[in-house]
Amino acid sequence: IRTAPFDEVSDYNTVVLASRKNLKGNAIVLCAPFIFHSIVLASYTYKADPSLSFFRIKMAGPMSRLQLHFQCDNLKQLDVGSKSDPVVVTFLGDENGAFRELGRTESVENASTINFATILEVEYYFEKHQPIRFMVYDIDGSSSDLKEHDLIGQADTSIGAIVGEHSCCFKQVLYYQGKASNRGNITVSAEESQGSSGNCTFKVAGHHLDKKDLFGKSDPFYKVHRKGPSGEWLCVCTSEVLRKTLDPTFQPQTLPISQLCNGDFDRPLRIECFDWDRDGSHDLIGFFETSLNQLLTNNSASWELIHPKKVGRSKYKNSGELTFTTTLAKSHSFLDYLKGGFQVNFSLAVDFTGSNGEPTDPGSLHYINPMQPNEYQQAIQAVGTIIADYDSDKQFPCMGFGAKLPDGSVSHEFALNGNSSNPFCMGVEGMLAAYAQAISTVQLWGPTNFSPIINSVAKYARQAKTGYYTLLIVTDGAITDMALTKQAIVEASMLPLSIIIIGVGNADFSSMSQLDADDGLLQSHGQVAQRDIVQFVPFHQFASSNLLAQEVLAEVPKQFLAYMQANDIEP
Repeated sequence: IRTAPFDEVSDYNTVVLASRKNLKGNAIVLCAPFIFHSIVLASYTYKADPSLSFFRIKMAGPMSRLQLHFQCDNLKQLDVGSKSDPVVVTFLGDENGAFRELGRTESVENASTINFATILEVEYYFEKHQPIRFMVYDIDGSSSDLKEHDLIGQADTSIGAIVGEHSCCFKQVLYYQGKASNRGNITVSAEESQGSSGNCTFKVAGHHLDKKDLFGKSDPFYKVHRKGPSGEWLCVCTSEVLRKTLDPTFQPQTLPISQLCNGDFDRPLRIECFDWDRDGSHDLIGFFETSLNQLLTNNSASWELIHPKKVGRSKYKNSGELTFTTTLAKSHSFLDYLKGGFQVNFSLAVDFTGSNGEPTDPGSLHYINPMQPNEYQQAIQAVGTIIADYDSDKQFPCMGFGAKLPDGSVSHEFALNGNSSNPFCMGVEGMLAAYAQAISTVQLWGPTNFSPIINSVAKYARQAKTGYYTLLIVTDGAITDMALTKQAIVEASMLPLSIIIIGVGNADFSSMSQLDADDGLLQSHGQVAQRDIVQFVPFHQFASSNLLAQEVLAEVPKQFLAYMQANDIEP
């Protein structure tokens, strides 16, 4: 089978295939650049060459990608003495009724009515029933585990129902334990994504802002809104709060053009400036309306902030000014870098501490059963198989930690293949063979120290020119050297490195949330990580190792791009 010339393809979702009848019943695949999700239509036609039979196959792809924007109002107060700190978590259902997390908004402190800035994208299929669930939580701490937080309420619907609503705007009361119980409301607005590429960076400074606090200056911050399909204002970004100043200079903010205006440079934007209050009842200083085109045309201009209740007062001119310096930059995709020669190098580290159990015991996490791979083997196989495709030589350094070696020494960084000068293993099969070899030659010991392995891989990453490193750590328990591990991760955040941690067994992994910094960048001794480079998942939460691999690897391209953008590296 070969693909027909591209000029015979009528649209992006159509592939024309041809098979020669004189191949004695055998078909040869010459190229397969497409992923076939489903075939919904096939028609049979002939060309002048009677030895060719052409089949036009129509593949079902998404009709479009939708941007989802979230608002909540009148949320129930679950915290004693203050309002809740809400976040919206979105789950997408499949045909079997199972839900997987699609994404989360930012969390907002002390708020009952919120216009969230986070925008989530989802693929929309007309021909599919796509259940979707929105769960609003009150965040209590830094853990990414939703079990550690209080559910305010949830709303269940489908993507089809959202786009079927007037102006694609879905509104519903929140349900709790199956009942509507005055827990608040959620509004989800959907808009087709125009696929705009590039980023917009704002540098914003304020001048002579109104003084709003009785015994001090204002604590200003600003919000940027875009006008939605039905005329509502949708928040797309929020600045940091600067304390006690009327002339603030904010940190630069960069966001995708698709998030700012969905590719429409003339779409109305509203910039609002507030005085922050601890109880969440922030005071409006003033606002102005503009568009991205106007910001670019009048770059570095000062815009007057107007408070509507003060208009018409004697001698009122404005409530201060904001100066916007706006720049656009082309954004590169993960594929752009791969085409440019960048590779994703894979490293493995396996936990050989005594808490895994004696390997000869069938109850041990390291017990090797020829009929059923253990969780370590499944994790290595699932993640390694996918990421190996992005490494040309298929040579992977494979290390272990927490074991007593044959010479009696305890090591937190030893080669699984026993060759300390050449710890590289060939492909996934080589990794699994080295793991099995190590199980039979070392003694499980302890403690569980991550920092030596992280520092070791960081040395490789420091020397990288066109490579990005991914370290997979498979472990059964809590980290012993947490402080040193945090320090190693913070220092590694400046390097081309991502760290994936998979927890096997049923240990308490709650401390791992400190490393997977979904709610704020990791800190160590006053130093803040440059970016989030850790992804942790417990093995037992996934029905299959393939789903596990999808979950842990989903963040790698984002972390890859964050590093490239932070360091101005072009493909």
